[in-house]
Amino acid sequence: MKGDMIDLEHVEKIDFIINDMLSPGLSMLAADPKIGKSWFALLMCLCVAQGRKFLGYDTNKCNCLYLALEDSDNRMKTRIKRIFDGDKLPNTFNYCIDINDLSNGFIEQMELVYQSMTDLRLVIVDTLQCIRGQYNNRDGGAYGYDYKEMNKLKSFAKKHNLAMLLIHHTSKMDNPNDPFFSISGTRGLTGALDLMMVMKKENVSDKQAKLYIRGRDVDSDAFVIEMQDCKWIKVGTLEEMQEMDALRKYRNNPTVMAINKSLEETGQWRGRMTELVEYAEKHGIQINSTPRQLSDEIKKLEYQLKMIDNIEHGTISKGKASSVHIFKLCRTDNR
Repeated sequence: MKGDMIDLEHVEKIDFIINDMLSPGLSMLAADPKIGKSWFALLMCLCVAQGRKFLGYDTNKCNCLYLALEDSDNRMKTRIKRIFDGDKLPNTFNYCIDINDLSNGFIEQMELVYQSMTDLRLVIVDTLQCIRGQYNNRDGGAYGYDYKEMNKLKSFAKKHNLAMLLIHHTSKMDNPNDPFFSISGTRGLTGALDLMMVMKKENVSDKQAKLYIRGRDVDSDAFVIEMQDCKWIKVGTLEEMQEMDALRKYRNNPTVMAINKSLEETGQWRGRMTELVEYAEKHGIQINSTPRQLSDEIKKLEYQLKMIDNIEHGTISKGKASSVHIFKLCRTDNR
């Protein structure tokens, strides 16, 4: 390229399957067992096959193949029926419950499938473990084994410009600062991925889950999803939900409830912490803190009291006696 300039004006547009979420390449969704990752993947596949929105993202209708390798034919039909609820199944959606593993012709079978299906753009493998090939020490240990198999899958996806989504498990190892650390396997497994998604629940019985996304073609994101009528929906970004949760905890705090109650009549209250506890109890609010603990808690709440409820807090020292606390509701209507 002697003397040539790099043309920054010409950048090829990414051929998304799900706009701003899933592009051609090798992707993975990892989660603990029994929290709904198969329902998530099946809904994704059905939405793309119809060209319907998925979690609020636009999809580009195309032929899709769902490899339900841990399910029976009857279970698949039951799940599809529960998601579709009477809608006609599109001919762009296909599923299979059996295929060879990577040591016994998986890629060769997929090549035949690709040749028989025009416009195949999305393949979901549920689960990755079902197509893992036979481990061979000559592969270079666990890392080499993982890397070799991922490279086979990635090469197939790249060759045909399609998205292959692998459904996988998370391990018990965790890192609170990096949800992707919990993906089971070596770096040889995750290093080949173009996109990683991790679904997490606090408890298996929870309806809501956190979905974390990190990829080469998309911005990292995290949001909260909820299962409703067998369908996952997006209820908000993780940041929005954390803010809502923090506000809910603030509103349900007995100390905050007592302070707001004390300002209802005159917009001002003064007294010692023992008096605030007595006032709260008189109005059916139970504060289980000592006066010293309560005083320390209020100091920590000062910013929220001011920003959320427009309440100012101050103290008057009484020598060796406990301080008098003053709460004042600041008017915002210039009255």
